[in-house]
Amino acid sequence: MATKRIAIEQLIPGMFIVEMDVPWYRTPFLFHKRLVNDLRTIELMKQHGIRMVTIDTSKGSDLPSTTTQPSANAESTSPNVPVPSESTPEQGIEHKSDTQPAVVIYAQAQEAVERIFDDLERGVPPTPEATKAIVSNVLDQVLNDRAAIATQVAIQKIKQFDRSLTTHALDTCILSLIVAIESELDQPLQELVGMGALLHDAGYVRLPRNLVRKRDECTGQDKTLLEQHCKLGVTLLSEHPGMHEEVLRIVREHHERSDKSGFPSGLGHDQISRLAQIVGIVDFYDGMVSRRGTRPAMIPHDAVRQLFLAGERGQFEKTLVEVMIRSIGVYPVGSLVRLNTGEQAVVVGVNPQQRLKPLVKVTTDPQGGAYTTPIEIDLAASSSDHTVRTVLRVLDPTRERVNIGIHLDTTLPRAA
Repeated sequence: MATKRIAIEQLIPGMFIVEMDVPWYRTPFLFHKRLVNDLRTIELMKQHGIRMVTIDTSKGSDLPSTTTQPSANAESTSPNVPVPSESTPEQGIEHKSDTQPAVVIYAQAQEAVERIFDDLERGVPPTPEATKAIVSNVLDQVLNDRAAIATQVAIQKIKQFDRSLTTHALDTCILSLIVAIESELDQPLQELVGMGALLHDAGYVRLPRNLVRKRDECTGQDKTLLEQHCKLGVTLLSEHPGMHEEVLRIVREHHERSDKSGFPSGLGHDQISRLAQIVGIVDFYDGMVSRRGTRPAMIPHDAVRQLFLAGERGQFEKTLVEVMIRSIGVYPVGSLVRLNTGEQAVVVGVNPQQRLKPLVKVTTDPQGGAYTTPIEIDLAASSSDHTVRTVLRVLDPTRERVNIGIHLDTTLPRAA
């Protein structure tokens, strides 16, 4: 790496930044390591108080070899400077290209969310711009390839023995965005859902870690204390001006239930923000399929059944439960199933319009022998050999001694 520290006035399009003199959470940029594409980005950096940056000349342009240091406004005339893009960046938010792998998007978003929660623990709430930047990147990936990002969620659940607040926040954000899209919300509302989902558990940073870690097992006074995280989160996030009221409502109301059995205020259906209801349903589901403390993760199919029953009991609006199940499928990504042919398969994608016919990767033959190369099949499509395959039942990967991760951690077919 060949780095140079330069003044913002020396920055020109084509340079690659590796560091700025202002903390990331005070800027609208999700990543400070970035290629400067146009003059508008430089102006945005100036507006946010950035005065010095470090550039890597091995990845981008170097300073012009002249004795006079031209201003940023004059750089566009230099023959060594790329022509500025005609497109207008959305407040400095980085949008990934369609070719960016979902695993990279997930890893970068996870790193950014970890920074947010580290800052929250220090009493520094994130800016609305920083939160929106993460959500916009994830939303792009959800729109581009829903199956791939849903697969990353499933993979991470398998890899991590005990889910942290940050991974739960990111997974809730991803699944909430999928449900928001399936609910046909417009993009601004989708972004608010994602922001609220990302920050819904922010209040937990104000509570003892050991208590938060075993939160699903707590009773009595400990449970009452944990239920304060909704109000604590709103208080913490309200310390930064500009956070949208709908985002704060999601943080405050995501544990409220339509039948008034929720907390912290016991609100009824008509009193709960619809966006908060979406995040609440996703949070309920993700909590069931995640390992927490000594409580093992529930099989996704069983969690879907519990979600359906919660809708039947009136805890959640039935139409939203229906949308959630349509979004993740009756057999969510990562489910291990037995087919009517006797074969064993791993669900790798969802058909929203035909929830009982997911995309699967068939891993064993009817006798239990492993296929050398797993067969990828869309159960909703006609088979070339005219074999009609259906899901017979769901299996427990632990009992079957199957490592689901090795079948998911590859390039997968795209779901509708």
